[in-house]
Amino acid sequence: MNQAQTNRVTMYKAVAAYLDSQNSVWNGMAPFAAAVQDFKDKIAAIDDAAQQQEAPSGASDSKAGARDALEDVLFLTSEALGVLAHASNDHDLRALTDVHASLLDKIPADELINRATLILARANARKTELATMQITQANLDELAQALQDFSAVKEQPRQATVDRMTKTESLAQLIRDAGGALRNQIDRLVNLFRRSNPEFVSGYRGARVVVDRAATHSTKPVASPPSPANP
Repeated sequence: MNQAQTNRVTMYKAVAAYLDSQNSVWNGMAPFAAAVQDFKDKIAAIDDAAQQQEAPSGASDSKAGARDALEDVLFLTSEALGVLAHASNDHDLRALTDVHASLLDKIPADELINRATLILARANARKTELATMQITQANLDELAQALQDFSAVKEQPRQATVDRMTKTESLAQLIRDAGGALRNQIDRLVNLFRRSNPEFVSGYRGARVVVDRAATHSTKPVASPPSPANP
């Protein structure tokens, strides 16, 4: 939640707490009791949505780990294929396997996936030769799995961002709904006690004020330097 939303929800909770403390005043009025319960349910929904919005996502860490695993085995396979490319004067294979470990993490994700797919295909076609350099079927299986894993998680951080935006919009709507419940129900029900219990109404209005918490933390003014003494 942003500061304005936090301030408003703080007010909602202050109102709910005040109403609880004055339960004996209004609990005999069924519509009032129903409105208070509805308002409390809306506050609980706001709290749940806020927790979901603020919950950390592991999508970025998952993607980074999958990419590291792919880069590691891809570099190993590329180095072995590069030796074969040089020995057979295969210029296309030499260009394909011209990947340096320090530069792999700078390749865009889609390009990395495309290159890994091509290298895996070329490696599968030359398994016997690669085996002489201790690049085994297990290594090629590892490359295939790493490629599959990275492809699967590539879009997760983007989806996590979309999910967070959706939760933010949902939270804003819940806060508006709670405000509407106050204006359209509880405010009016409280006003019915203006004659019979003005103290209750006054206390409610005090709790109903939104306090800007950010503005309450003012800094102390800097003291002006003393004026020089007259000579």
